[in-house]
Amino acid sequence: MEKKRQFTDYFTEFAERWVPDSYVIALLLTIVAFIMALILTPSNPIQVITAWGNGFWSLLGFAMQMSLVVITGYALATTPICNKVIKRICSRPKKIRTVYIYAVVLSSIGYYLNWGFGLVFSALLCKNLAMQAENNCLKIDYRYLCGAAWTPFYIWHMGLSGSAPLLVATPGHFMVKEIGIIPISQTVFHPYNLILVGISVMAMILLFGFILVPKYEERIISLRQWNDKLVLPECTEVVKKNITTPSEWVTYSPWCSYFIGIMFLVYLYYHFFVLGRSLDINVLNFLFLTLIIWLYGSPAALLKAVKSSTPAAWGVILQFPFYAGIFGIMKFTGLVNIISSWVIAFSTTTTFPAISAILSGFISYFIPSGGSKWIIEAPFLIPAGNALGISNAQTIISYMFGGDLTALIQPFFAVPFMAVCGLEFKDFVGYSFVAFIVLGIIMVLGLTFIPFTI
Repeated sequence: MEKKRQFTDYFTEFAERWVPDSYVIALLLTIVAFIMALILTPSNPIQVITAWGNGFWSLLGFAMQMSLVVITGYALATTPICNKVIKRICSRPKKIRTVYIYAVVLSSIGYYLNWGFGLVFSALLCKNLAMQAENNCLKIDYRYLCGAAWTPFYIWHMGLSGSAPLLVATPGHFMVKEIGIIPISQTVFHPYNLILVGISVMAMILLFGFILVPKYEERIISLRQWNDKLVLPECTEVVKKNITTPSEWVTYSPWCSYFIGIMFLVYLYYHFFVLGRSLDINVLNFLFLTLIIWLYGSPAALLKAVKSSTPAAWGVILQFPFYAGIFGIMKFTGLVNIISSWVIAFSTTTTFPAISAILSGFISYFIPSGGSKWIIEAPFLIPAGNALGISNAQTIISYMFGGDLTALIQPFFAVPFMAVCGLEFKDFVGYSFVAFIVLGIIMVLGLTFIPFTI
């Protein structure tokens, strides 16, 4: 008998049929920006193309920064010590409800620390929790467990690797003349952000730990039932090698890495305690490089891990120049000013944060990248907020929340997560879709009614 179709099935089929690859989306958006500039501004085709070309290579530094965020975070999640910690933690839950709550809480911590790290960490967490649950004779639905671990991805931009807050805290960022440097104390660590993040995490715990828990055993599919060939990834330790040459000694022994690692630690001390500076994109990458250098030990082990991590950054490397080109069209043709006036027309001081978040969420479905999308949106969100008396920091926080809500129903970021879990997005998007609705309501109410003070 054919199973009854749910509304989430229709949504998934729509996305598979009509939403193309993210690179193709970048090309289509370039065409849309080109046409809009021709229609809405006095620019002619040559002027629009010139604006596009002037912006195309303007963000290579930022693309490199974001690539390292992905690579270093991914490499950290696969360190031997991280694998051991995951296995130890996952052996503790003794009740079904506790397994799902562990998935939400621990994944939230991983995503908050670094989204690249969190994607792999949460996937490994799912497999370990599922296997330990089976060992403890707990009936766990693997698909639901993965949905519980994926949904906290929503909070990554509000955490330590958030593209927009780290970028505006970095000297020389692309809008430094317009807004200056905004430290993360005014964005990531501002009570406005922290309170709403806390409420969102609590909502996810209630959803996946109590409200949505599968009740019918015949519909529960365990990890082994789903695919008994799924095995936990092995530690990335390099097999011990007989060292016979000086070059092999340098490559396979940790002493060179440890010396460089000490240099990293000294500089971090100088940055935070002598200069008194805060976290930005460069320092975040510096910190994660420090960690993986120390945790992998030998250069050979680190090289192996980084090579495995690099494919996850292909989207950033290829697509960022095209998004920079769109930024060029919007900025140099005056299109950004027109869009800004539209946002102002539909907003008030009270409603602007929520409206800007909703707009950002809509755009993020077609531009699934927190960093590149900020490049496109900042030039019109910031002026619109200023015109309504909204601080730049509050506008950035609104963007942070709206920008990644639709990641719960858009598979771009989930690719490495799915690869490790052995699932397709359609297998768990029904659960994250429910969370998408609930968290969206919380986001709108929170951005509107939680007071913002600097």
